[in-house]
Amino acid sequence: EIAREEHWVRYGVTARRKRNVRRMRELGDLKDKRRNYEKSTGLASIEQTEAGKSGKRVVEATGLAKSWDNTPVVRDFSIRIDRGERIGLIGPNGAGKTTLLKLLTGKLEPDAGEIRLGTNLELATLDQHRAALNPDWTVKEALSPGGDMIEVGGQTKHVMAYMKDFLFRPEQAGTPVRTLSGGEKARLLLARALARPSNLLVLDEPTNDLDLETLDLLEDFIAGYDGTVLLITHDRDFLDRIAQRVIAPEGDG
Repeated sequence: EIAREEHWVRYGVTARRKRNVRRMRELGDLKDKRRNYEKSTGLASIEQTEAGKSGKRVVEATGLAKSWDNTPVVRDFSIRIDRGERIGLIGPNGAGKTTLLKLLTGKLEPDAGEIRLGTNLELATLDQHRAALNPDWTVKEALSPGGDMIEVGGQTKHVMAYMKDFLFRPEQAGTPVRTLSGGEKARLLLARALARPSNLLVLDEPTNDLDLETLDLLEDFIAGYDGTVLLITHDRDFLDRIAQRVIAPEGDG
């Protein structure tokens, strides 16, 4: 029943035009019943490792500009982002979303303009290109290099238990990253990102290769996240559920 309702939410013509409030509420009730009573061991479990609160002002950008090969990608862009906000970026490939995200998090210097980052920022990033994963690592090394324990959500857990939270089997502990499927790499990156203390979460296409169950739990996690979220996605439904404000470049920067 949940699968049928999810299909209606994501693909139904009526759903796209206007949400049916009663039906959405009933879908939420169904999910609550499944989580509270079935206690299935086959669901990914996501906990947050908390950092201290950031300052109230997280990012303040004024007149940002950035060009690649004399082609303007960002021009005269200004924004203020406060603690706890969820900012979404959506637009065609090559429109400059990732460049803008790197500017806003201080990973890229602007050609012009000023970027000021707030105090006490602890950044965690989920990268669509899987750049944070060394293909020669094992699953265990990717999650807990040099040890068997990992701190998650303020609690110390054995790395094998944490693997199980993200649907990895114990025998996969020694599996090289390069042999994992796209979905497994996505879950491993998610596990790495969420194990780090953070109050600013940067998600660049986080829904790529995630199964619906893990996607659903990621959505719940973000909804309960205490910090600030910057999100790039092509999944308009996911964006509508998460973002409070949306930046939408329409092409050509």
